[in-house]
Amino acid sequence: MNKAMKTHCLCGLVIGQLLALPAMAAEHKRASHIEEVIVTAQKRSESIQDVPIAVSVLSAERMKNSAIASFEDISLASPNTEINMTPGYVQVGMRGLNSPINDGMEQAVGIYVDGIYYGKMAFLQDAFLDLARVEMLKGPQGTLFGKNTVAGAISISTAQPEEEWRVSASAAHGQFSGEKYDAMINASLVEDRLALRVAATSDRRDGYVNNVLRGTGEKRVDKEGLRAKLLFTPLDTLTAVLTYYQGESRDSGQGWEPFVLGGDAALVHGLFDPNLEANFDYRSHADAPNESWSDTEVWNLEANWDVAEHRLTLIASDARAEEWLYLDADTASAPIADWGRETDYRQQMLELRLSSPPGKLEYLVGAFAFQSDNDLTGELRMLPKGPLQGLLLPALGLDVVTDLLGGVLTPLLDPLDNLLGALTTDALHQRFIQHTETLALFSQLTWNITDRLSLVAGLRASEEKKMVDLDQNYEQTGLLLQSAFGVTEYQLKDTREESNIAPKLSMKYSLDDDLIYASYSEGFKAGGYNPLARTADESGFDQERAKAYELGYKLTAYDGVLTINTALYHTEFSDMQIQAFIGNGFIVNNAAKATTEGAEIDISWQPWRGSQFFASWGYSDARFDSYKDGPCPASSNEETCDLSGSQLPRAPKISATAGFNVAVPLWQEKVAMMLGADMSWRDRILFDLDADPIDSQDAYHLINLHAGIVDPHGRWQFMGHIKNLENKTIRHFAADMPIFSGSHMGFLMPPRMFSAELRFSY
Repeated sequence: MNKAMKTHCLCGLVIGQLLALPAMAAEHKRASHIEEVIVTAQKRSESIQDVPIAVSVLSAERMKNSAIASFEDISLASPNTEINMTPGYVQVGMRGLNSPINDGMEQAVGIYVDGIYYGKMAFLQDAFLDLARVEMLKGPQGTLFGKNTVAGAISISTAQPEEEWRVSASAAHGQFSGEKYDAMINASLVEDRLALRVAATSDRRDGYVNNVLRGTGEKRVDKEGLRAKLLFTPLDTLTAVLTYYQGESRDSGQGWEPFVLGGDAALVHGLFDPNLEANFDYRSHADAPNESWSDTEVWNLEANWDVAEHRLTLIASDARAEEWLYLDADTASAPIADWGRETDYRQQMLELRLSSPPGKLEYLVGAFAFQSDNDLTGELRMLPKGPLQGLLLPALGLDVVTDLLGGVLTPLLDPLDNLLGALTTDALHQRFIQHTETLALFSQLTWNITDRLSLVAGLRASEEKKMVDLDQNYEQTGLLLQSAFGVTEYQLKDTREESNIAPKLSMKYSLDDDLIYASYSEGFKAGGYNPLARTADESGFDQERAKAYELGYKLTAYDGVLTINTALYHTEFSDMQIQAFIGNGFIVNNAAKATTEGAEIDISWQPWRGSQFFASWGYSDARFDSYKDGPCPASSNEETCDLSGSQLPRAPKISATAGFNVAVPLWQEKVAMMLGADMSWRDRILFDLDADPIDSQDAYHLINLHAGIVDPHGRWQFMGHIKNLENKTIRHFAADMPIFSGSHMGFLMPPRMFSAELRFSY
């Protein structure tokens, strides 16, 4: 049976099940409607159906039943959301806008965990641990969430301590020697006054990309995490939660594969690898041991005091992240260039806000303070193994002789290698130290004009200061580095200050259980310094701004059994921060204007207890309005190209997901069969800024299946999961191969994966 027929059969099965649902629903007594989804998208707990914002939510139950265990899984489950967590290539985008990969640039999508803003993507590399829900807020969120939310925000809520004893544990095994263990204990230490929740995880898996040159596996998973939460309730009106988190993550490479090799790249890299090929088949040819690790530690405190019918909230946090990344900068077999980076990041955050009770006028006011220190040390080394013994002799096939006669030849070759190395081998040493301080005041007022009509207005005023110390120097002459990358030696000490006003205005109108809303909002992404700048003059760039218009309709039907949320949006970006490899170096500047516009639909249906059907669809037309001096494809003879009107990178026009999880009773409400399936679909994606069609992924779909037996009361379950059922080969990233123009490399999404999980909860 061919793949097309398999897909048609599966679609026919799904359609058949959907047609049978009315009859199935009639046979089951409806025990409850959809549990009300509570979100904190407006810094207070509200029903998602009452919030005039486009929000997608993944609950803990949905993530558990659908084996959503990473932020890349979340991306596939949420249309108009793109997340890549590959070390060195971490990107988070929404509605067609992604930030460039650069340590000096802020993200377009703000990341928040339990109300804490994280200024470093390393915190997302942590283990996926004890989550309550994930909220994806689409569009600029500058008023309440602040800087670096021009495309949206992801708000992650972890499970809170409870006033009762609970224990849960799970063990999962899968392909590539995958093992994942989770454990949680919730203890009521002092009745109604003190509770503790501790969760831990260990997640390991061998790499699914085979490095044929070094005989190792790449894309390995090795993560551990521990979170402890202490809930203290000294008064009935005062609660405080103290949280500690520590996480470690290890990885064994990006899994680069060359898929287009020009004559010069094939010749040079082929001299070092007789198995070199230009094909996507989960076989890497990098000669350097691509490795990465990150360690994170977080302390945070949230206190809520109910006083005079108001709520005063204090959030304070101290966090650190240490990262180390080493990779093969030429991405293939020849020992031409390696790149290493070590980062020590610290941040502190404080937020104080006051929210009013429900009424004719509802308001929220607050103050925000944030500071961070980012200390980065990097090294780009040319000919890392030396010109003679590391490059020339292996290329001529004489390394076998040196291996056999090493004791005799080494005293002769080492001095010659050192002499040639002084002329040809070189390294660029970089030190990037940046201190950031941010202060902001924010407010939001809701005027409930009638029982149905409300007007919402918000404003945020922010000031930010960045101080940088950037030092870049050669180890030798720098001739090789200048010719290859155009980099120069320089030292920069500078300070930049910027201020911003982010307004928001929306109107919502209730139609019984439904909601219509329209909104206007603004957001901004802070400016900064480019640690990859060729010269000191090219290092600085200004802030980016966004203006967004949105019209939405949220429908709630059949006593909450069915919800359908829709939105139309139009967002304009000005002074857009662009990173481009032009000529022989990376240039970052505010070079472009862009517009993203589209539509979103989110459907949730629970016809009976134990069932959940969901579907989402997104359309995004994301294009440059003006970008005249953009990079050119490798096939062009021009140094710059006019990319005005071109599609933004990593911005598929259409994305969708659909699926279900259904529990079918088997025996006396003690055992049930859980069946589930989900399919995600993405339109064609351009990966690189130059809009080269070679660096793209055609439209594709992925199918996942889930089945097992469960306790209807949630005390245990045994589930099996198949991800990427059809074993599709899908590109996750593609770009020009460094150094060799006309050659291309990339890496793939995971192949088909099987896993089984046993879970207990009491």
